Amino acid sequence: MNPTFALLFALAAAAPQEPAVPPHDDHYKPGETFEEHFCGEAMGVHLPKPQGTPAPNIELLNFQYHSPDDRCGRNVETDELMRLHAGVKSAAAATLADSSGAYSVMVRYTLTPDRPAEFDMKVKDASDADDARLTAFYHASAALKDYHSRSGTTYVVFQYRVSPQAPAEPAK
Repeated sequence: MNPTFALLFALAAAAPQEPAVPPHDDHYKPGETFEEHFCGEAMGVHLPKPQGTPAPNIELLNFQYHSPDDRCGRNVETDELMRLHAGVKSAAAATLADSSGAYSVMVRYTLTPDRPAEFDMKVKDASDADDARLTAFYHASAALKDYHSRSGTTYVVFQYRVSPQAPAEPAK
């Protein structure tokens, strides 16, 4: 055997090896798998501007989902999430696009396999001038009921930042 090759082989054999399984971590919960440990509490969905933006003055800040029953969020279909996004996006475009104020609105849907989706909404920094728009958005969003998880409960959150709609440029 070549002496240089023998030396390299000996060094490689003596080098510490990475364990085949992850080392013990005191932060694991009893019975928790490696995959479950590294899934976050909420899964964020990033959509490019044209797909996530309901109108030029409405920005999608957050689109997240979370399931206390499955930390990795596998109990809801991606198609179901995107279908719900399309419904909320349409409601936002139809009701908030001509807003005169600047505010944030967050909606949360609770999805289960066997009941209609439940709806909650919170608004921050809105003026009274936008009450009618926000009420219309609330009713349009609350009407989105036919959305479900495969199993357990899943919370889906959409957060929008609404800016005043710029007045149209006069025709020249």
